[in-house]
Order: sequence, then structure tokens, then C-alpha cells
Amino acid sequence: MAAGINRQWRVAGYPKPGELVGRQHFDWTSDAIPEPGDGEFLVRTICLAPGPAQRGYLKAPGDGFLQGLALGDVMRGRGVGQIVASRNPDYPVDEYFVGSLGWQDYSLQQPRGAEFVYSTKKLTDPVKPLSSQLSFLGQAGVTAWFGLHEGGSMTAGDNVLISAAAGGVGSMAGQIARLEGAGSVIGIAGTNEKCRWLCEELGFNAAINYRTDNITQCLAQLFPDGIDVFFDNVGGEILNTALDHLAINARVALCGFISTDYATGPLHGPINYRRLIHRRARMQGFVVFDFWERWPEAEQALLDWYRRGDLVNCEDVDTGLDKMPDSLASLFTGANVGIKICRVAPDPLDLPDAKPQ
Repeated sequence: MAAGINRQWRVAGYPKPGELVGRQHFDWTSDAIPEPGDGEFLVRTICLAPGPAQRGYLKAPGDGFLQGLALGDVMRGRGVGQIVASRNPDYPVDEYFVGSLGWQDYSLQQPRGAEFVYSTKKLTDPVKPLSSQLSFLGQAGVTAWFGLHEGGSMTAGDNVLISAAAGGVGSMAGQIARLEGAGSVIGIAGTNEKCRWLCEELGFNAAINYRTDNITQCLAQLFPDGIDVFFDNVGGEILNTALDHLAINARVALCGFISTDYATGPLHGPINYRRLIHRRARMQGFVVFDFWERWPEAEQALLDWYRRGDLVNCEDVDTGLDKMPDSLASLFTGANVGIKICRVAPDPLDLPDAKPQ
């Protein structure tokens, strides 16, 4: 590998309770491009996928659901890239790779298989844009798929509610529910523009603006027989309100809790959980990496829908590694629409299109 510079974002500080994550928590640094050792290979980053869960890395190392990063560590994050140097015969130069690449131009990797957020894979049939391996074919799309199927046990005819519906996972979950024959798909978003986008572009039946609409009244009107499946990305008061409108035998799939990520006081659970008893309902959390071995099942279905023109790959793209702190922050301010992607380098020219012309 020729000598060069590896630009990196390193952790410079941890957000205080109630503080928005931003550039002040990172240092923009550079280092020499590393050389792979035995069994390793060097990956050049092409795209990164900021996700709300990445804020969980911005804490001191210790026990917890997500392992925190020490000050000075390269910020962690999933990405897709191309192998440019290798000392592993199973991962030759020019192959494409998805894994925890970090916020940097180059990273040393080794095969890790199914290891939670560190899970890696070599792409056997890469398509362009390579960002699709992080969006509708990646964690966002697959999370929506397994959240509906495993967390929500959705079947045709179910009436489905999705919070943070204009975000990455929510926008995919709504489309999948529609394509799987949901009776109705209702989204909750934070602006009228997002609500229109959900209905006009993604095929939602209706959308609720949680900032201006009366959510209780809207749910009563839109779900006269109750919510069969609630795909929840936010927690907090929206979850509490939705629990009052569940159908008998409803399922609540807990995907995220972005509304409480900046809470300054103690975190409280849902106060309406008694409704789970009254409605014989089930509320279940899920982690998409638990289904790592089954990801190809979801990816193939999503790709088939996309190639038929039934599924919209709704990427919200920032360009440049230097934009990563802003890209992450946008997920907590409602500035993003769809799946947030940060493009670090152009796609190679020799890749086939995900949707053949």
C-alpha cells in the first residue's frame, strides 16, 4: 500500500445529559495509512451510515449495551468499502466489505462473523450505489424487516402504526408493511412536509404530525378497531399514547427510544403498560444483529421489491468524511428525511446497478 494520509474522527468528549451531540465531541485528526498484518486486510471507506445508536458509544468504556469509547479512540460506525491491501487469502484486493469501519478513510479488518455490531461480511454480489448496502439492503432495511416479522409478527390485514416514520428505519418499515399487505399503514413524523412525503412518495395511508396534531384524536380516528402492530422508534409519550389505542392481541415492536436519548432526569418506563394486560398485547424489544445469519433472507426480498419498482431507496446523503459529526447530529434534530448516508469516496465504475435499466 502506498504511503498516504488516513483522516479520522476521534472522540474528544462525552455529551452531558440533555446536550446535543456535535463537532465539539470529536477531534479531526490524521495518521499514516496502516499496513495489514497476518490475516488482516485494509479497507478503504466508501460510505458510512450514521445511526442514532452511535451516540451510545460516546461514554467511558464499561458495562452497558453498547461498549463506550475512550477519549482519543476513533469513532465507531458501520460502513461499506473496498479492500485495497490484504494478507488474508479469503479477502483479496478489490473485493467489497461491510463492517464496523469507523469514522476514517482506511481501517484494518479481519473476519468477525456474527459478533453484534462488529458483524462483518464480504459482498458476494455488490451493486451500486454501494450506499444501498447500508440503506435498504443494510441495517436500516433489515431492521425494519425483522422488526415487523419477528418483533411485530405482522400479517396481511394488520393495521400498523410507525413512529419516527420519516427516519431511516421507519421509512423502510412503512413500505415493507404496505408491500406485505397491511390493512393500513400510518406514520408519525415531525413536520407537514415529512407527512406529505410519507403519503405521496412512500405509500403510507396517512401520517400524523406529532408537533401540531392531537395524537390521541388522530389515533382514535385512524384506528377505530385499534392498532394491531406498533413499530416504535421513539419511546416516551408517543409510546404511552399508542398503548391506549391497541387492538386485542396487538404487538408492540420496540426498536428505539430516540425521544429519551437526551433526557436530563431519570428515565421512566411507559405508564400505560396495564393496557398490555387489558388488550392481551405483547411488547417486545429486538436487536437486528440477533438475526445476522438470516440477513440474506431479508436482503433478497428487499432487492426484489426495489428492482420491481415497488420499494423506494430513500437515502439522505451528505458528502465528505468531514461532515460525519453533523450527519449524526441531524438524526436528533429531525433534519434528516429517510436513511442518513455519508459518502466518503465515489463508487467504483465497474459495479452493476441495483436496479437494471
